[in-house]
Amino acid sequence: MQKIEKQVVTYTSACHGLNHILELTYAAVLIGIAQEFGLGLFVLGLLATISGLALGATALPSGFLADRIGERQLLMFYCLGTGIASIGVGLSPNIYILGIALIFLGLALGIYHPVGAAFVARVATHRGLAFGYLGVGGNLGLALGPILAGTIASLLGWRASYLIFAIPAILLAALLHSLARTEISSVPQAIAPADPEKTLLRATILPLVLIFGAAVLNGFVYRGVITFLPLYLSQHIHFTFLQLGSMALAGTFTTIALLFGVGGQFLGGYLSERRRHEGLAVVVAMVTIPSLVVMGSSEGLVLMVAAITFAFFFFMGQPIYISLIADYSPVAWRGRSYGIYFLAVFGLGSFSPSILGYIAEQLGTNWIFLTSAGFAFMALVCVAFLLARALTTSEHGKAYHSDRV
Repeated sequence: MQKIEKQVVTYTSACHGLNHILELTYAAVLIGIAQEFGLGLFVLGLLATISGLALGATALPSGFLADRIGERQLLMFYCLGTGIASIGVGLSPNIYILGIALIFLGLALGIYHPVGAAFVARVATHRGLAFGYLGVGGNLGLALGPILAGTIASLLGWRASYLIFAIPAILLAALLHSLARTEISSVPQAIAPADPEKTLLRATILPLVLIFGAAVLNGFVYRGVITFLPLYLSQHIHFTFLQLGSMALAGTFTTIALLFGVGGQFLGGYLSERRRHEGLAVVVAMVTIPSLVVMGSSEGLVLMVAAITFAFFFFMGQPIYISLIADYSPVAWRGRSYGIYFLAVFGLGSFSPSILGYIAEQLGTNWIFLTSAGFAFMALVCVAFLLARALTTSEHGKAYHSDRV
């Protein structure tokens, strides 16, 4: 890797970690918000849904803008926006202002994923490994976010979590500003297909539809499980640890599970350099389903093992799916392709917390995970069709191997 490539991957991975820290802060301090404002699971899930919808709403336009004005500027805007919105959430005097601030935070957070993925896809020479490092940054945010936010909330109140996390957001904006634009523009880019419109119509529409369909379903799993996992673990693992409060304890259990997702992200990136992406996506789905079923049917140590297994394999899928988008999307459309993908994951997937929150109130919180297993099964059907098509289409086989050289 050139120096500028390393800087891009490092800063973009740090932005990814920050994105998921702020995304999960709400789930980690959910108990504190509920106690202060007197809210039930349905309303709490509804707040998560509107914030998630806002997050998804900016994914597609951000992807289009990435193809036109460049990723560095958009990532700077993302960092500044999340910093300002986090301050707004931390200073919210009532539930209505809190909801508005969460919407603005969601809008800012939604900029990151299509832009960050397009930035790395454009600059990195070893794309699979770069996506793996990008995923590691995100999963470190997922793993550390709950325990950091939960611990800060236990010591200083839930508002302090948002106010403190605004600081690294502003610092990252400054680091991105320091990147030399001339060096970034000098990095060789992939050559677009000679007839991208024809390629899109004949070779990529069906695969992308299947990938986007799996993305919606995985988004339902992701948003629902991540929103309620701290609460569920605190209810079903019955022991104390270092005299931590309920919020910190829930964040600690979630962190233990999600730390294993870091290894899954790296393994997914490593294997993406060596194995067929479609087959890897099928394997990930096949392991995710039973782990969710066990999570919804167990307590204590068995629950923790199931949560660890889920985190490892589910997040192993992220660099694989991002690589699939790069495989099938024309270069000139890559930013908007990532925009559609993350709109599916975070936008449409944002309906999951309110749906699963309602199901949990009616049937019990274990049904969050049993229902999510059903979503994962439908995602498996999508990627199984994708694999079958790849194995039977010789034209794609040639394109696949040429893209990886």
